[in-house]
Amino acid sequence: MSRFQYSEQEKELNKVLKMNLDNSLSLQNDPDFAATRRQADAAINSSLELLKSLGKGTEAAKLTQEVTAQGETRKLEHRPEMESWDEIVRQANEHYPEPVVLEDIMSEDEIAASFRELDAINKEFSRQTNLINKTDLSFLAIAVALQVTKSLLFPYVAGKAGYGSSFDPEQRLAHNDKSIEQSHKEANDAYKEKTIEKNHGKTGYWINMLYQTPPYDITRGSPAAGIPLHGGEHRLYTLGHDPILGWLFGPMNILTDTVTTNRFQSRRVQRNPMMILPEPVPITTIMQESREMIEADRLNLPAAIFAQAQHLKSDEFTKAGLPVPVLAAINEQFASKLYKEHYDALCFSRDAKIVGVSFAVSVLIDMIIGLTHGLFRDKDVPKEMYEVRTRKILLISNSIASTSTIIHAGITSNPKNLDIGSLLNTVAHLFLDVRFIARIKQEYVEAQIQNRLQAEFEEIDRLYSEI
Repeated sequence: MSRFQYSEQEKELNKVLKMNLDNSLSLQNDPDFAATRRQADAAINSSLELLKSLGKGTEAAKLTQEVTAQGETRKLEHRPEMESWDEIVRQANEHYPEPVVLEDIMSEDEIAASFRELDAINKEFSRQTNLINKTDLSFLAIAVALQVTKSLLFPYVAGKAGYGSSFDPEQRLAHNDKSIEQSHKEANDAYKEKTIEKNHGKTGYWINMLYQTPPYDITRGSPAAGIPLHGGEHRLYTLGHDPILGWLFGPMNILTDTVTTNRFQSRRVQRNPMMILPEPVPITTIMQESREMIEADRLNLPAAIFAQAQHLKSDEFTKAGLPVPVLAAINEQFASKLYKEHYDALCFSRDAKIVGVSFAVSVLIDMIIGLTHGLFRDKDVPKEMYEVRTRKILLISNSIASTSTIIHAGITSNPKNLDIGSLLNTVAHLFLDVRFIARIKQEYVEAQIQNRLQAEFEEIDRLYSEI
């Protein structure tokens, strides 16, 4: 039972290493090979003795030194002809049908020595990438100061922009305001005339989609249909009114005269009288019927998308507004709470912009610190190693800044003081920088192991040349 866990690739590698080890031991213990080597050594020694007896001892010694010197600097030349890796694995599986673990290949002392060697390499990597000099520590202090200052200023600057606040319904228009209806009608007329002119007077059902009430605006009959839509709050519960999902479900509902709720339940609507019918309609059926409508007339889809855009536009600045995107499909209760408190899609859009600006400022600070820190790199320091130190500075400074904004929000008991932009930047660093540092560390360890293996290969080549 091994104390190590192995991937499938590592299991294959273990078998190949075990097969090579057994082959090497077999070769080392082969009496015929040992006899051949002893004969070769005896022949070389007798030749040297003969050269000495002929007065050529000095020349023979000089030649021996030259060959030995060449062997010390010569790269590995005696490479065996290699088979494909798949073929080697196949042979290894034939030799060892059962799993092979590291303990089958190495002794406990050898495993311990390997871990000591790995620890030494890791310590050397840490020594080269630690923030131990005055320059790195100075940049860390500056980065922390900038990021913390930015995070502490955030609630005051964001508050001036109305961050986290709801809208005042009294400053909005009624949903049936004459100016909204007139603007909507003018837009529909312009689209109809332009489309008819472009298509040589071609008309069709697409015109109906422009002027008739969108199916997801119909609420009559919804309780009997099992999808209660709460009067003015029906926009929250119908996906056609969602600022993001509405661009998918809205046109499909318009094309098929259906309504889809935030729970992804769909019903048909009838036009005379206008009401929702109780029979459920699968989403797959709506998608199929939408495709058939699009194929029936190429003007249907553009008209449905235009009608969707105009309806969202007409609802956007009304007293009810539009719900926060997608939220109702994920957490209906929380979405309802926000909607009743007059926090709508426009409020969310405003706050998203503020968070985006905060994130951009954090990134800008990181760029300035990173680029400036890079100017202080000594030429003898590998670029990758120095970049690890730079990323550690940014990661630590952002983590401290994020912690400070969380503490600030906790002390004040005001979630608006939480700098989400700074948190997003910290999360980005955690994902990107930690992965980068791990990759550079892996490359460094592999390079150090490769260098040590290369030294062993050269020693084997030197011994091989003396045979």
